[in-house]
Amino acid sequence: MKESSAIERKYILSETVPVLAEPKSKPLQMGCLSAHGNREVFVCRVGSSFFLRTREGRQRFRREVDIPLGKSHFEALWRQTEGARLAKTTRQSHQEGLSFTVETVHGGKFTLNMAVVQFSKPQLAKSFKPPGFFGQEITNLSEYSEAHLAMHGIPPLHNGKSQAGALPFLFKNGVLHIVLVTSSSGTRWIVPKGGLEKHMTRQEVALMEAAEEAGAIGTIEPGLKAEFRMADHRVLHLYPLRVSVLLPFWPERLTRRRVVLPIYRAILRIRDVGLAQVIRRMARELEP
Repeated sequence: MKESSAIERKYILSETVPVLAEPKSKPLQMGCLSAHGNREVFVCRVGSSFFLRTREGRQRFRREVDIPLGKSHFEALWRQTEGARLAKTTRQSHQEGLSFTVETVHGGKFTLNMAVVQFSKPQLAKSFKPPGFFGQEITNLSEYSEAHLAMHGIPPLHNGKSQAGALPFLFKNGVLHIVLVTSSSGTRWIVPKGGLEKHMTRQEVALMEAAEEAGAIGTIEPGLKAEFRMADHRVLHLYPLRVSVLLPFWPERLTRRRVVLPIYRAILRIRDVGLAQVIRRMARELEP
C-alpha cells in the first residue's frame, strides 16, 4: 500500500506552456468506480502495474492511498468503469520563476490541460498569486474533479462561463489597425471582453467592455461575429467594433494599457493562439 498527501492549487491552463521534460511516467489509465462527496475510488493501470486508488480531498488538501491489484482483479473492476475512464500524463514546467506540474487529461471526447502548484504549508497556498497565463482556478470545483470528468466530461458551459468581447478596429492610410488592452494581471495582451450580463445582449456587453477597458467608442459591424472556445474552456462571442472615437480618459485606464497596432503587429502581441487565429480570420472580412 502506498499513501501520499499534498497541499495544492489547480488551474486550467489558458495557453500552451513549455515543458521541461517528457512525461514523468507512462500514461495513467483511470476508471472511476465511485464518487461520493469528497471521496473518489478509481481502478488504475500504469504499464504493467495495477492498483486501486482512493482519493479524499477537502479545500486544498489531497490524500491518496494506492492498493496493489493483480491483473485478473484489475480486469474485473475495469469492466465496471465502461464510460467513466480517463488517461492522464504529468510533466514539469518552469515559467516566470514558477515551477509547477502540467497535467493533461484525456477523456473520450476532450483533452484538458491543467497546472498544479504544490505547497509545503497551507499559508503559502492561501497567499499564492497565480501568474497571468493561468486560467480559471478549479481547486475546489467538483465538476473538475477527475471522477466528474471521467463520468461526465468537461462541464457544460452556461452564461456565467461565457463572455462577450469586441475587436476594436480602425483604418489608418488604408491599413487595418487593432486596439488591444492588457489583461487584468497586466501580463498579456487581449481584446476587451467580459462576462455576460442579465438584461443585456452580447453586443451590448461587447460595446460596454470596449468603452470601459479600452476607451473605444464605435459601432458593431453588422453580420460579422465569431464564437470560439478559449483555452480555459469558456466561450467568447467576439464582435468587430468599428472605432469612431478613442477616449483619452476611460474607466480602466489606470489598470490597463492600450495600444493601437497594425494587424500584423497586433497578432504577434497575442499569446493565446486560438484568439490570434480568430482575429486573423475576422480581419480578412473588414473593409475601410
